[in-house]
Amino acid sequence: MDNKTGMLRPPLDKAGLRQWMRQRLQRLAPEEIKLSSELICRRLRQLPEFKQARTVLAFAPLTGEIDIWPLLAELAAGPQRLCLPLITGAGIMEAREIRDLSLLKVNRYGIAEPPQPSPQVAPNTIEIALVPGLAFDRDLWRLGRGGGYYDRFLTDCSAFRLGLAQELQIVEHLPHEPHDLRMQALLSEGSCYV
Repeated sequence: MDNKTGMLRPPLDKAGLRQWMRQRLQRLAPEEIKLSSELICRRLRQLPEFKQARTVLAFAPLTGEIDIWPLLAELAAGPQRLCLPLITGAGIMEAREIRDLSLLKVNRYGIAEPPQPSPQVAPNTIEIALVPGLAFDRDLWRLGRGGGYYDRFLTDCSAFRLGLAQELQIVEHLPHEPHDLRMQALLSEGSCYV
């Protein structure tokens, strides 16, 4: 525990941080995730960057991630264009439009993604990217799962990069490398960092 900030001090290396955060997330009760997810989605719907976006890149949440399934259903049915990542190769993902969530298929990593024939969405047409992560810090650095998919994709994307996380996923400091991409904002159930 850091005496100045009151925050837990996690391991300093990325691999240790990933393991540490996975353990923290596994200890969460489903009710805790549900409540924090509802609060985050409620706050997200009020953000001007979200309300004004015509094309939204989102994610199909994994266990322990913010549960945005209700939000995805709203987006798929509404006037905004929803796209989700489709992994097309090692470290490579594309944004694919999806209107019917029942068409999603689970890939070898356990991630639900659009089917291959779904329309590809050009990165420069995406206006906001909702980005998951295992951990974030207040300087808007993100720790993903280690594949670099989002860092590579978002480098060529002009979208507003918004990390979504529960408060317990926000740590004092994350190590980062030149290829890591910072978020432009981070939204949790209790805070919005910009």
